[in-house]
Amino acid sequence: MPNRTPAVSSILLLTLFIFFTGSRAFAVDIPFISTADLKAKMDAGEELVLADALSSIEHDELTIKGSVNIPASQVEGNANLPAAKDTLLVFYCKGPKCGKSRIAAEKALKLGYTNVMVYNEGLPAWAQHRYPLEKKASYPAIDVTRFSPDQVHGMKDSIAILDIRGAKHKQLGKIDGATEIVLDDLNKEYAALPRDKKIIIVDHASKQVVVAAKFLSMQGYDDVAVMDGGVAAWIRAGLPVNK
Repeated sequence: MPNRTPAVSSILLLTLFIFFTGSRAFAVDIPFISTADLKAKMDAGEELVLADALSSIEHDELTIKGSVNIPASQVEGNANLPAAKDTLLVFYCKGPKCGKSRIAAEKALKLGYTNVMVYNEGLPAWAQHRYPLEKKASYPAIDVTRFSPDQVHGMKDSIAILDIRGAKHKQLGKIDGATEIVLDDLNKEYAALPRDKKIIIVDHASKQVVVAAKFLSMQGYDDVAVMDGGVAAWIRAGLPVNK
């Protein structure tokens, strides 16, 4: 069993505080649009581009009808960006706790787009109002096996760990030997994963692993599981990471 001390949790909390507050300290002031105002604009046929800032895998699972996919890590050069830079460009993701819509919006501003907003209430609020949604992929309804960080650590030599976190969250530390494929790129790079080992998917806090597991299952990977709590839980458990 790994050596744990009470200081581990305190160090992790301090790291997370600096990490998240520091990353937003100089954030651009981007206006929000409400659910009601966005729906009204869409119903009136106003010219706008509504962009889902999540990965294409998440976008295909469930999205606001009529929106396009511009993942936060793939804004520059994205074919779904409007040609006219004064077009209203609205980014959304999974609600107020999801920062990808703001990240994508800030990148669009840097590219010269002048009419950018964030639909901060996002997909959950749109679904709650029963406004139109669509599925672009039929992922299998699988019963995903979950392992604790300690269990994953114990199996480490016989499994393949897939880390789907983006660069920002990887700053907290990396699990030695894990294959790193950002979720935004998984649809293009999944073939690099072995088919003769159990694959255990990890993310930051166990929010995106299930959809990734469903995607891999659809691609023919039949031994896929996820780690509960993500790398944040791995660190809290006192398990080793590389910087």
